[in-house]
Amino acid sequence: MSFPKVSSHFVSEKISAVRWLPEQLHQSDRFVTGSWDMDHNFVRLYRLQSNQYADTSVDYIPRCNDKVAMEADVTAMEFVDKNTLAVSCADGHISLMNVQRAVEEDQLQRTARSERLHYFRYSNKSAPCTGLSVYGGDIATVGEDGCVNIMNASNVKQVKRTIEADSMSLLSVCYISQQQLVTANRMGIIRVLDARAATGAQPKLSIGVASEDEKSSNFVSALSTHPMQQHILLCGTEEGSITVWDLRNLECPASYLSAHDSPITDIGFHRKDPSKVFTAAEAGEVWMWTENKLIGERNLQDGSSAWLSGDRVRSLISVDGVLTKIRKSINSFDTNGSRLLCGSDTEAVYLIDNIF
Repeated sequence: MSFPKVSSHFVSEKISAVRWLPEQLHQSDRFVTGSWDMDHNFVRLYRLQSNQYADTSVDYIPRCNDKVAMEADVTAMEFVDKNTLAVSCADGHISLMNVQRAVEEDQLQRTARSERLHYFRYSNKSAPCTGLSVYGGDIATVGEDGCVNIMNASNVKQVKRTIEADSMSLLSVCYISQQQLVTANRMGIIRVLDARAATGAQPKLSIGVASEDEKSSNFVSALSTHPMQQHILLCGTEEGSITVWDLRNLECPASYLSAHDSPITDIGFHRKDPSKVFTAAEAGEVWMWTENKLIGERNLQDGSSAWLSGDRVRSLISVDGVLTKIRKSINSFDTNGSRLLCGSDTEAVYLIDNIF
């Protein structure tokens, strides 16, 4: 068994979002980062190169190939296809970037920018776009104005549908299917929306996350669905806990786990191995949650999941600290094969190889 190898690479800007470039036949060696809370914010394209320096403990170092200046903080990024990147910003807009791979120098170009998608109705001031989700060619965005905007990547200037989903800030959005998506607000309320229906025709489906203190709210900071069983919804929260919902049964949460001691900033299944889940937290931690091997094999056969096991979930899942004591927030991560990439407020990216 190979042990994980952690390397830190300082990039001189706070990183709010990271994504590996999709590759079909091999493990990706390219990734993009988005910055926030800087005088000038950028989306940058990096490529891993063999380390030619004396430090032989680090196999690869990232080299910036190209960058695009952004008008505001980058809040989220997702790939629409292998070459097209959707980027949301705190000025209420989204942009589309095109990646051109090359032998020597890759290129990153902005190909489109939306109109203002999110704004406060009474003041007419821009509202931050807080998150986005992609399904096929469709892009859904949420913002602090409580609205959901749905458009197609072929024309981001034309909004197909605007849903006034909530009366308060929406913090996260996640597609369940092409017709359904879920949003989470600052009070910990999750709503199931129909992407085809107008505001007045939306189903009245809403659920809440559990909290250790029943008298306080516990906002949802991150959402993720199982890549093959989309009815399994993981919710990372302000108190650092994980609430798991089975969207086929909304009467009560399927599971609840106390996890981090600080708010969870990102949560997600491994893209190719859904028996593993990763969580990142403001305290500077990244944990890997792994289903028991026998349980995982049985789940693939009968469609069940350890995450839906209620009080037994702790005995069916093990937890390992992948990154600890970074001391500043880990804001985003992404997986690709045996590699995990993390972006942080330490103005560094962390590359963990051989995570399993």
